[in-house]
Amino acid sequence: MNDTLCAAAQSAFPLSPSLAASLRQLDAYQANLNIEQIRLFHDSLQLSPDDLLPFRQFSDERYRRNQIYLSPWCELLLLCWRSTQRSRIHNHRGSLCGLRVLQGAATETVFERTDHGLVYAVESHRLESGSLTINSHLDIHQISNLQPYGEDLVTLHLYSPPLRKMELFSLESSQVERPGDSISWVYEI
Repeated sequence: MNDTLCAAAQSAFPLSPSLAASLRQLDAYQANLNIEQIRLFHDSLQLSPDDLLPFRQFSDERYRRNQIYLSPWCELLLLCWRSTQRSRIHNHRGSLCGLRVLQGAATETVFERTDHGLVYAVESHRLESGSLTINSHLDIHQISNLQPYGEDLVTLHLYSPPLRKMELFSLESSQVERPGDSISWVYEI
């Protein structure tokens, strides 16, 4: 496996053979992935819950983004959500995102913008365990865990290229927040 695999995964714990094989698939890419390549990656996964156990880390404050893999072309994250946690309304400005629900059910709310720049919800749908959705870089959405208390949500996200720019939206204002170049904000949205 090449040195693009995140250091935490390399040194903190051994990878299962099936996870290591999946990451070797990502190592083979030498350019940004397209929608079909993201779909094929997710469809080829044969991971058990134990394969991702070292990355299943939750926070009671907000959902948690746990990095599994990083290369110049893509990034694989395991997101862990307690009941009532949700992302901010955002797009992935410049990155495609394939989201697979591994445990629980996610609610995705899709937004559009008015001529005045305000965002409004156009639809919400439930993504059951096993569901895959792929978002274009300018799709505006919010992911939520609206399940009853005590029911966790776990989602696997493949971004290509790695998510480093995005726009954050609010229902109350037409102002668009564009976080700076520091990547620390990516883990706080």
